[in-house]
Amino acid sequence: MKKLLLLLILFVSVSAFSQSINDYQYVIVPIKFDFLKENDQFRLSTNTKIMLQKYGFKSFLSTDDIPTEIINNQCSYATAFIEENNNMFVTKIKIVLKDCKQKVLFETEFGTSRTKQFATAYNEALRMAAKSFDKLNYKYNGSSTATLATDILVVTQDPVSTEKPSITSDKSGELFYFAQPTANGYQVVDNEPKVIMKLYNTSQKNVFIGEKGNSNGVVISKESQWVFEYYDNGKFVSEPINLKF
Repeated sequence: MKKLLLLLILFVSVSAFSQSINDYQYVIVPIKFDFLKENDQFRLSTNTKIMLQKYGFKSFLSTDDIPTEIINNQCSYATAFIEENNNMFVTKIKIVLKDCKQKVLFETEFGTSRTKQFATAYNEALRMAAKSFDKLNYKYNGSSTATLATDILVVTQDPVSTEKPSITSDKSGELFYFAQPTANGYQVVDNEPKVIMKLYNTSQKNVFIGEKGNSNGVVISKESQWVFEYYDNGKFVSEPINLKF
């Protein structure tokens, strides 16, 4: 009986974590890629979204009105990234699709362009990179693998938690907010879900630049507690915030 139980656990674990791109129906595209200075610069985010739709994905920009059932399950969608490897003469980019744990699900070959105008060059290289999807033969398989993997991971980390990407609470009833990854940090959502705060990466692992309404400051970890520190009319404020990453 013990052997049978062990084999069952092993089978479920392998099924949960052996994910492929065909397990994902949705892809979210950041409105701003790390190597660009502006949101949707050169329409690269929009054109990536459109390109993914062409190949059968249901794609959204991170600023779109994304359905609640998607945004409330961080591991139910893939995220699209663009990586560049430019030099003085050639624009080179590739598309990378990752899961919620930053595992690469699929990446294209580099697309290139020798055009000098940036807008034309990036989009020409994007179209060339997208040709790799022709060989992928993507077709969503209706799998619940991504959700299953999330459930197993949560049980392993915290047996009493059924964490979802929204406000949840522990035994004491204390509320938590969920931080969802973006191209350059995180967005913090409540249970609507509504973005209540944005966090931007810094060179320090546990230090973020924070924006909440009209307040700007830093979000740092102090003694296992996340704190948003900022100035309000010249007065220093240190505001605890319960974040789940």
